[in-house]
Amino acid sequence: MFQSSLKNTIRTYGQYIVFGFLAFTASVVATAQSSTDNGIDFGASYSAGYQAPPINSSAGSSHKQRLTLNMAADLEKIFGVKNGSFFFQYQNHNGQNGSDNIGDIQRFDGLDDPEYDRIHMLWYQHIFADGKLRIKVGKVEPLSEFFYPENAKHHLGFSTTRSGTIFAQGPPSMSLNAFYSPTDKFTLAIGVYDATWNRGRDENDFRFHNPFKAEDVAIFLEGRFKWDNGIAGLPGGMKVGAWQLTAEQVRFDGGQSNGTNGIYVLVDQTLTDNGMGVYAQYGYADQQVVALSSHIGFGMQWIGPFAERENDIFGVGYSRVTFSDAIDAPFIKEAETAYELFYKAPLNDWFTVQADLQAIDNPGGLGAPDVLVFTTRATISF
Repeated sequence: MFQSSLKNTIRTYGQYIVFGFLAFTASVVATAQSSTDNGIDFGASYSAGYQAPPINSSAGSSHKQRLTLNMAADLEKIFGVKNGSFFFQYQNHNGQNGSDNIGDIQRFDGLDDPEYDRIHMLWYQHIFADGKLRIKVGKVEPLSEFFYPENAKHHLGFSTTRSGTIFAQGPPSMSLNAFYSPTDKFTLAIGVYDATWNRGRDENDFRFHNPFKAEDVAIFLEGRFKWDNGIAGLPGGMKVGAWQLTAEQVRFDGGQSNGTNGIYVLVDQTLTDNGMGVYAQYGYADQQVVALSSHIGFGMQWIGPFAERENDIFGVGYSRVTFSDAIDAPFIKEAETAYELFYKAPLNDWFTVQADLQAIDNPGGLGAPDVLVFTTRATISF
């Protein structure tokens, strides 16, 4: 009995010991090579989140954790390949999905995910035309290159950084991405991603799939604009994008749709010289196929709200998604709305804690009660 219990304990916690050792090794190597600048940079982070039992609900708590190991290589310094770079990222994610408790469709915590153990990203990038053209090929997470308001990146709510209407975004997959910047103020971006996950293929592993045999493809097209003299003469930017998923989709009425598509717009604007900025975003999708027909969100973050805490971040956010009212769509509510308030505090160079409070109206659109949910997250990074 004791031996069986010991084996189960090792099986359960052994991966944390191994991953902890890998993270420690990566941080030691990174520290050792930082002074030599040999072209290779290592990094590691470990995030743990806890969601308390929500108020006004019988649902329980949840906890989750994610380990990330990175390696970035400057190929010019290593092999003399000018303007070439390589990136590898491994992730292990496990724990409970808090949205299974709440029932919200927007995912109140971006750390919630199905459990996985995978090569998260592995890509090669090359810069051409004196920096005007950037090409990236390999396994890439679309969120790392498209959409994503800069002034929302510290929010915990998942829909603040990616509109829930963007049905084409799946897990990281093999892709080809190109970014052309004829001027410092404008960039045209396009990404073509293997979307065979749409047919149920598991991307949460260490395999690589031939993108030329992809049965389904996700395409992202985005125009980016920057300005130096916005509100109060401060900088800002806008992204206008469209996406398409080429695969056949089943409509809510039972018919077939030859793919689906949507659009999105987002704006970032700095408000003050002391770190305050705002964002706004809008997304639209085909409600005959996608559960969310539209999305509107806006909010702000303030870096250094107190003179003695110049690296702390305070933020608020609002995100509302409208449910599809297509024939046979299951929703009985018009929309789900999330109100977010957070405070993030780096305690030193490598340890950060964050507290987040969200009020969610009509979670899931199926009649679940409004809830108030409190989430904490701690992150160790090197």
